[in-house]
Amino acid sequence: MAQNAYQYSTTAEATPLAQPKTKTRIKYKAARWTRKERMMVAFVSAVVMVLMVGVVFSSMQTNAARTSAANMQSKTDETKEANNVLRSDIQRKTSKKNLDEVAKKYNMTLSDSSVRNVNQ
Repeated sequence: MAQNAYQYSTTAEATPLAQPKTKTRIKYKAARWTRKERMMVAFVSAVVMVLMVGVVFSSMQTNAARTSAANMQSKTDETKEANNVLRSDIQRKTSKKNLDEVAKKYNMTLSDSSVRNVNQ
């Protein structure tokens, strides 16, 4: 049993200090994309491209419609102005004064007893 007994040493021994453990970072490799992931990225990219083209197309159509509406409005204004000029010309030509002048020019007489004014 003597060999199992604790052996006492009289010489002082320095115990090594515990060194702090440095963490080693594990470098991970980027995983390879699967075929499904590549197809999904391609599909999403195609959808985004279609949406971008759609936005540009709709913007162009809106601009064309706005230009067309402006042209139509200017034509409408011109037509209204021409109609107003024609109306004033008709009013001037059908006035009592003008009718009297034309009748006088062609040696015609207009008796007031046989005239009935409907417009007034």
